[in-house]
Amino acid sequence: MLNITVKRYFLLITLLFVCSNIFASSYVRYTKAYGHNYVYLSDVAKYYGMQDSVSDNKTVLFSKYSLMIFITDKKFCYINGIKVDLLLPAITKKSKRCISSKDFLKTLDPILRHWALRKHKPETIVIDPGHGGKDSGALGKRFKEKDITLALARRVASLLKKLGYKVYLTRNSDTFIELKKRPALAKRVKADMFISIHANKAGTKSVSGIETFTMTPAGSSSTYSKKPSSTSYSGNKNDANNTALTYWIQRSLVAKTKAVDRGLKRARFMVLKEAPCPAVLIETGFLSNAKEEKLLGTNAYQWKVARGIVQGILRYHYQLKR
Repeated sequence: MLNITVKRYFLLITLLFVCSNIFASSYVRYTKAYGHNYVYLSDVAKYYGMQDSVSDNKTVLFSKYSLMIFITDKKFCYINGIKVDLLLPAITKKSKRCISSKDFLKTLDPILRHWALRKHKPETIVIDPGHGGKDSGALGKRFKEKDITLALARRVASLLKKLGYKVYLTRNSDTFIELKKRPALAKRVKADMFISIHANKAGTKSVSGIETFTMTPAGSSSTYSKKPSSTSYSGNKNDANNTALTYWIQRSLVAKTKAVDRGLKRARFMVLKEAPCPAVLIETGFLSNAKEEKLLGTNAYQWKVARGIVQGILRYHYQLKR
């Protein structure tokens, strides 16, 4: 079995949530700004048993177990060294640093507090190798995305089966599978997790790294979009668990491969919208980057990526058992 090291977070304060933006607590206050509800980071620090430090445009929350860094006006933060996309930029209001209340609930809490997760017993996992058949996906100089994703998916599946999970692949050969049929398989087999594996491409050849996508919560904008959508999809039923699963997979992948951390990101991809269970979409590297394409084509690196994904799944599973 994989060697897993998981930091334990000892949190003492309980909080009752009336809705995604209103808190029934004297510890975490919320305030209005730019048409949204925000919470004070000093209160967030106390809630998690942390201390806070403010300098220039940076706010740091820290404890023996965790470190979070927020940058004013930036739509991302760092949680224990991993870049995490925020739903709204951190702000300063009357000299006090704030983040959106939705980020407190939908981003921070699922990652830092296992009680925030819907408890379920992961037994069945669907692995989705992106593209296939007539859809080659991204093209590198030597490799096609559809071939890389299938090779990675088979490795992930073999490791998970050895650990006792029941595993299904949306495709196990070079065949074309329509997007809607991929999460439909997860629904049919009553999957507990859905993992979609992809490889990336960029116009700039120097771009590299791993990024992992989770479903965008309703009412928010995705990482690469400025337009929020109020539509709630099937995948939004698992917002908290989606975030936790995505975070642990991204963190484990970066640790295992030493690749550039491009972070936890948000998107409304079809396979994430329609997923009936916690789901992620992983971009394992850039075929447009010569060095990364070469790595993705090797057995040794493919096993590193596969072990990173599996370790992330196991860390998520551990949070559910706590």
